[in-house]
Amino acid sequence: MAKLSNSQINAYGFYGFATSVGIAVPTSYLTIFMTENLLYSAALMGTTLLVARTIDFIVGLISGGIIQKANMKWGKYRSWLILLRFVVYAGCVIQFIDTSAFSTVPKMIITIIGYCMLHNSMNFIATSQYGILSVMAGSDMEDRSRLAIRGAQAMAAAMIISSAATLPFIQFLTPYVGGSNAYTIVAALFGTLFIVGNMALCKTAAPYDMQQPKDAVSAMPSVKIKDLVESVSTNKQLLVYISASSLQFIGAMSMMGIAAYYYMYVLGNFLLMSLAMTITTAFGLVSSIIGPKIGTKLGKKKAMIVGLLISTVGSLCITLFARTSLVVYIIFSCINSIAMYIYSGFGPNYVLDAGEYGYYKTGKDYRAMATGLFSMPIKIGFALGGAVSSYGLAFIGYQTGMTVTPEFVNSFMWIFGGTPALFYIAAALLMQFGYTITDEDAAKYAAANAEKLAQAAGHQN
Repeated sequence: MAKLSNSQINAYGFYGFATSVGIAVPTSYLTIFMTENLLYSAALMGTTLLVARTIDFIVGLISGGIIQKANMKWGKYRSWLILLRFVVYAGCVIQFIDTSAFSTVPKMIITIIGYCMLHNSMNFIATSQYGILSVMAGSDMEDRSRLAIRGAQAMAAAMIISSAATLPFIQFLTPYVGGSNAYTIVAALFGTLFIVGNMALCKTAAPYDMQQPKDAVSAMPSVKIKDLVESVSTNKQLLVYISASSLQFIGAMSMMGIAAYYYMYVLGNFLLMSLAMTITTAFGLVSSIIGPKIGTKLGKKKAMIVGLLISTVGSLCITLFARTSLVVYIIFSCINSIAMYIYSGFGPNYVLDAGEYGYYKTGKDYRAMATGLFSMPIKIGFALGGAVSSYGLAFIGYQTGMTVTPEFVNSFMWIFGGTPALFYIAAALLMQFGYTITDEDAAKYAAANAEKLAQAAGHQN
């Protein structure tokens, strides 16, 4: 029976809402701000973000192990939310400070510092958020589901609201405070909501997340980078999935990273970005219902292949037909959304299956490591996808405030839609010919591994 009150469930959900709104400005508008307001060249922007995202990737690998071994006075998980809430806030704001008059190196350093303050901190905070869910719900599966569902609902609502409100708010302030300061103010105001949601969750979770006895913490095994590397190198199926998922995210992030330039330079109306994001985000709720149902019928492997192939076609259609029509872009973006949810609805089950496979084949239990690698492709996608699109802009001759020519539009659309299509088809082929685990195999591996562990426990007793 569920034991958490509705107010506790809602506090957890409100944190998800506040976080999505709080980091909306740096998540969606950093690249266009860097080139249009801070006067970065496209190549310099790509290099700067590649450095920052590489640091973020490294911190993401070690953050879980640090959280596991830490034992601070506000609790195992709440402590990170308390310590880093203002670091996240400062990171949101620092990225949008007007450094256009600075020379190149100081400008890059400030952007990297702001980026790392936000994203490195969120590595710890996001992991701690999942930990708070587990300690609040305990072993109660009903409460775990209630917390997860409410959090997902709140984040979906936040994405719709922030998509509709952020850019109009920035443009409303621009005549009064200037373009760069408008971004700074909106980032600061939205970031304040993150702090409020953070404080609400910390208060709600206080009775459940307290400082642990020192003996309990010292007994916990530490996770080493060597173990992460070995868990992949000894498991071909895990390596195939991580590689395919990384290719998919590189493609997705290469499009997302330059989407703002599509509205500003190809369609000639930056405000259309707010309209398109609102519609596609709202449709994402529909996709999250339709897509997983299709995926369940196909099975995990076929679902990912089919979803990636549809995304390939959808991205090519954006390249060919959306250069003069926002409606066409929205239609194919919605199709791509359904395609993505066909397989993403399985979540971490791909790495769980690969972990069971590895244990079954080698006898080495790296299943926990495999699960910990689930978010790695996202980090890789942000780092390399952003770099690919930024360097692509530089290659086709993008300049801040440039006069758009038909040749530029044609080249841009091939980078905008053609590049993701290339990565999607590569990921689909890798899954088709490299990934061999069927759903039946996964069930067989899991059952055999469970029996193996039960027998080992029986011998110990």
